[in-house]
Amino acid sequence: MMKKGFKIAFYVIAVFYVFLMLDLFFRINVISSGGGIARSYNLIPFRTIWGYASRNIHVSKSLILNNILGNIAVFIPYGLYLQVLLKNKAFGKSLLAVIITSVSIELIQFIFVIGAADIDDFILNVCGGIIGILGYKVLRKLFREAGKTKTAVTLISLIVGLPVMFLYFMVCIYRYF
Repeated sequence: MMKKGFKIAFYVIAVFYVFLMLDLFFRINVISSGGGIARSYNLIPFRTIWGYASRNIHVSKSLILNNILGNIAVFIPYGLYLQVLLKNKAFGKSLLAVIITSVSIELIQFIFVIGAADIDDFILNVCGGIIGILGYKVLRKLFREAGKTKTAVTLISLIVGLPVMFLYFMVCIYRYF
């Protein structure tokens, strides 16, 4: 019974994470771009990150922190979940999935003029995915069994995911009422 509960919890948090990821990458970018038609893109690696570091891009420090850490943080669970869900847990296959997902997000943002398509976002997303993949590998070494590792990922997901879900729904309720 407990095992079934963990399995359900894992998938509920994973589905919420996918929904949150899509919401973060598409709805928030529409809001931050004002929803206007202004295609913005950067194909020069580290231009945005360097602009933040050198203060050549004049935005608030909190926006800089949210952009850099947010792009990394949102892909960490993705790397973890890929490792749990894929039969072949090879680093390269998971990394390829992270790359394809990130490129797809940036292309969709560019094609549909949703926010800014930026190679630096891609780089940061891939870094987050790698952290998640490596985090799984570390947990796998610690727990030695796939089942125990999945349970550990589920517990971590619940510890982090439940407060995030609560905050997300509170913000949604506040926004609409």
